[in-house]
Amino acid sequence: MMRNNEIYKIFRGDFPSRNFIRFGENRYLSLYIGRDDDARYSFDFRGKYKPIRISSSDVIAVEQYADEDLLTLRFSLENNDLLEYFCTFCQDLFDSVKVLTDDETAYHTLRSRYYSWRQLFRPDNARMAEAEIMGLIGELLFLKDYMIPERGIDTALQSWMGPEKTHKDFSDKKDWFEIKTINFGKETVRISSIEQLDSDIDGYLVVYELEKMSPSFDGIRINQLVNDIIALLTNTVQRETFMNKLQLYGFDFSNENDNNVFVLRTKHTYKVGNKTFPRMRRDILPEAITKVQYELLLSELERFKLG
Repeated sequence: MMRNNEIYKIFRGDFPSRNFIRFGENRYLSLYIGRDDDARYSFDFRGKYKPIRISSSDVIAVEQYADEDLLTLRFSLENNDLLEYFCTFCQDLFDSVKVLTDDETAYHTLRSRYYSWRQLFRPDNARMAEAEIMGLIGELLFLKDYMIPERGIDTALQSWMGPEKTHKDFSDKKDWFEIKTINFGKETVRISSIEQLDSDIDGYLVVYELEKMSPSFDGIRINQLVNDIIALLTNTVQRETFMNKLQLYGFDFSNENDNNVFVLRTKHTYKVGNKTFPRMRRDILPEAITKVQYELLLSELERFKLG
């Protein structure tokens, strides 16, 4: 998890301005973390390369300048409220170049990683609605707590299809899963299309019940949940895949997200079998019906509940 990130531990200490320390185990590259003249938390890469223009974002300032015979590429955090996530970004930068030995390749790799992360640090002009945040939390909890431990990181990420608006939220060679997140106390779950539970293969309906709490409560926050999952990913390819899927949801590390705090009250999994589970099936509907939405009464699904 992020709070075990060594960069975060260093920055959370009494780290002075105008001070940088070399960081990382790559002895071929000059990589530093520190605070610049404006006391901004920063990541530096210093070396010999041909610079290309890199534009800043509202959250991360990018500077490039020459110092004697070396060039410096610096990423600085503009909003200290996002320090945890900036530290994860810095760790990803270090990981992306840990096996590289030449400055030019490292420079282009760091530039590429920055542009991937920039989408998660963009100004949130179109914030996710509370219902969207809850839905994404459910899928992320299932990804972190079930799919990654049970199927492995690569299979888990490849099977996560929810952001791509396919009929099932998760599907692999073995199973499919439809994830629903509802408010605490709600008695029904909404099925938004015929296809969500329609399949010739048995699958699972997973229902998370969340209760919204005050912003001061130490509960589930989507920013921290995303950060915790990124910390589980072991290489830049996995992180790139994960971040691309988050972008399809319109997610970014907005401070406003932290106003939506939840506690998980229940999680239930239901076996969706071929014959007896109550669901709409395409093959029993008249051809003239093209779209169906319906709600399932959870109390009537008890006999399908697992565990």
